[in-house]
Amino acid sequence: MVNEKFGDKLSRLRKGRNWTNRQLAANASVPSSLIAGLQAGSRSVGEYQAHKIGLALGLDGPELDSFVMEAVNTCTEKVLSEAKGYPSLFLNFIAKQLKSAGIQPQDLTNFKVVQSEEGSALRMYLNGGRIAELHSELRYA
Repeated sequence: MVNEKFGDKLSRLRKGRNWTNRQLAANASVPSSLIAGLQAGSRSVGEYQAHKIGLALGLDGPELDSFVMEAVNTCTEKVLSEAKGYPSLFLNFIAKQLKSAGIQPQDLTNFKVVQSEEGSALRMYLNGGRIAELHSELRYA
């Protein structure tokens, strides 16, 4: 559902399996207080536990990835001041794209923004002398 709060989504998925908070918590090996707090919007969760909860709910593939990113979006970790207004789900999209291209954080040795006639690009210098560039294009629909 579009614009559904994470806590509401978690509750809907849990109820869809006819589970109590305790049953979901037991199946995910997390505290039941975490499940209740996430549903109430009073707790946040990291990637590891969100992944465990998603797997317990039977999610996989892109659905699991989306669930985890939405869950992590509830976390209050600090981000750059320019990025504070954007949801982490949005910001994590870039990291997911790099990972799917086989670029891991430990591969990145340096980077810089480069300008060309086509626009801006992020040039990434990787281990082994490899170079990758991330180009973006924004179109209004």
